[in-house]
Amino acid sequence: MRAAARLGGMQARAQSLMTLTLAAYSPTGLTKDADGYDVPTFTFEGQTFGKVQAGAQAGGDTPTRYLKIGGTDRPVLAGGLHIPITAKVPNPGEQRGQVGGAWEYEVTAVGPADDPALLGRRYMVVAVPVKSYATARRLDVIELEV
Repeated sequence: MRAAARLGGMQARAQSLMTLTLAAYSPTGLTKDADGYDVPTFTFEGQTFGKVQAGAQAGGDTPTRYLKIGGTDRPVLAGGLHIPITAKVPNPGEQRGQVGGAWEYEVTAVGPADDPALLGRRYMVVAVPVKSYATARRLDVIELEV
């Protein structure tokens, strides 16, 4: 009971460190571009605050697995994107642009202490790990080229 009572304070502390603004998108399918290539289409799902953890291979959470996207192996950043535990739960997946597939988050604003190089970065959710007594939702993501 005592741990549960402290959990609210820990969640508030975790959220206070989430100074990025993230736009969430869910896939609606594929369309053709002017050159005839398939490109994904998305629906805006709203905004949330968040933070990026170990956004490069040199970070503390070195990726241990890779996922092939568009013919390129990309490292999975385990717990790489943190969002509030109260935020809408995203759909994970390993296919970009398929209906019912992976949500994506784009960094649309940075806080005063954030690296401005994060602005415009886009991440695809490949797993949504869960646990009890969570202070934040730590998403497994890959960074996409935009």
